[in-house]
Amino acid sequence: MADKFETKLGRKLVLMSQDSGREIGSKAFRIVGMFTAEMEATEKQFAFVTLRAAQQMLKLENRISELSIIIPNRHEVERVAEDLRDALPPSTYEVHTWRELLPLVNAYLSLFDIFIFIWFLVVFIAMGFGIVNTTLMAVFERIREFGLLKALGMKPWWIVRGVLTESFLLLVMGTAVGNILSFLSVFALSGSGIDLSSFAAGAEFAGISRVIYPAIHPKDVVMANLVVFILGLLVSVYPAAKAARFTPVEALAHT
Repeated sequence: MADKFETKLGRKLVLMSQDSGREIGSKAFRIVGMFTAEMEATEKQFAFVTLRAAQQMLKLENRISELSIIIPNRHEVERVAEDLRDALPPSTYEVHTWRELLPLVNAYLSLFDIFIFIWFLVVFIAMGFGIVNTTLMAVFERIREFGLLKALGMKPWWIVRGVLTESFLLLVMGTAVGNILSFLSVFALSGSGIDLSSFAAGAEFAGISRVIYPAIHPKDVVMANLVVFILGLLVSVYPAAKAARFTPVEALAHT
């Protein structure tokens, strides 16, 4: 902001805003310090003055116009807002959440959630094709075994159950290894964070800092694992059914 207004320490800067009488209030402030923020957008939007000086400029006497509350858990925002609305007289106080005050940011986050969902969908579809390919290769390599088992009296359902059991065990081992590696990666990066300085412009546009710190949410872990298990078992049904359809003659003649 100092560069934008071509000013520096010791000079005066005039601030203007609507006062309590809905008129334009202004006051000259001498610059006594500058701050450096993590994001350049913060430096362009905020200038700090004393509470008493702001009250005089806005003709608030000893009152304040707005009080912001930071809640550690974002999922508690709506509940806290409702509790405040019930506790405070509506004729004197208005309680708004950040989603109500920043509809554009809220819309952007909703759009970002859709992009994340599409990305997860693409990843899981690719995973499904990989599981089908792996299971089919395992089935075709053992066609003669399945044919021999059917010739000895094994029912098709038992073959389906055997293939699905094998897929389930592979999913369990793959999920366990994947979770362990993920937890170790997050633990290793949670202290130092992921430096996005080389993508500073893109990070600034997205409204995030240049260093992000990964975290694990149990809900996300459970949902991802459930989707992997369910999708993995569903896509394994086709190879299992194909193994059960082979006749002993076809299977034993296969080379």
